[in-house]
This record gives sequence, structure tokens and C-alpha cells, in this order.
Amino acid sequence: MRRGPAVAVPEPFHYTASGLPDVWLLNGFHREDTPDGPAVRIEDADGLHNALARAIVTAKKPLTPAELRYVRKLLGLSQAAVARLLGITDQTVARWEKAETAVDSAAERLVRFVVLEHLGEDVSVREELAALAELDEALHGEHRLERTGRTWKRAA
Repeated sequence: MRRGPAVAVPEPFHYTASGLPDVWLLNGFHREDTPDGPAVRIEDADGLHNALARAIVTAKKPLTPAELRYVRKLLGLSQAAVARLLGITDQTVARWEKAETAVDSAAERLVRFVVLEHLGEDVSVREELAALAELDEALHGEHRLERTGRTWKRAA
């Protein structure tokens, strides 16, 4: 069987400018030599950032502290502004972003909705809440309790 010439596939680029440790670009970038040394040019960086935010808030896993910080910055909001939006203190948001405390699940849901709205998505609150409820169940499972004597405890 005759094959055509080999096409060079670029090596994935570890994109760290987002502040997230796990973003790799498979294409849409160009490595260049500049007078200041090697550089990478990203095609449509705004589009990339929006796609990344969409991937983060639609993923079926809790937001990490770094992801929360990323979407907050994408929205152009300070920690204080997010706190006002959620009815909490800015110190609470700071503790979430530093992984000192877990993000409140209700607040996380609201952040997801705000990001989707920002990205121009037609968001159905009811459908999104149902999807997130399924996520909670998948992550945390059911709480099965049994009564032994006079006390309740988690069933084995």
C-alpha cells in the first residue's frame, strides 16, 4: 500500500498562561523564534479561554481552587465582587481559592451558571440543577443509614 508523505504533528503545548496546571493544546498554536528567544503564538486566545471556561464548568467534577480562580478572572470579577454576588465574605472566596476550605456546592452551582451566561449559553436553571444533582449523587453516592439499638449510623 502506497502512503503519502508523512505529516508532522506538532508536539502538544503545555499552556500554563491560564494558571491551570493541566491544559495542553494539541493545535492552534505556533512556535516562533523571536529576537528575545523562542515564543509561542496562540490563535484566538479569547476563544481558547472561553472554550476552557466552558470545559471547566460543564465537567462532571467539582471545581478545583485553580479552576474557580480561572473562571472568576475570566468574568473580570474580584474576590469581593464574587462574594457580593454569592452573599458571602471575600475571605470565604479567598479560602476557597487557596484550598483552605471546600467550595460550597450551592455557590459552585451559581458560579457555573454565571460563567455559562457570560459565555452566551442558553442556560436552563432547572436542567442544569438536575445535571448537577446527578453529579453530586455520582460523586458522593447515597447516604444509607441504619438504626442499631437506639442510635443511627451509616450502613456498611
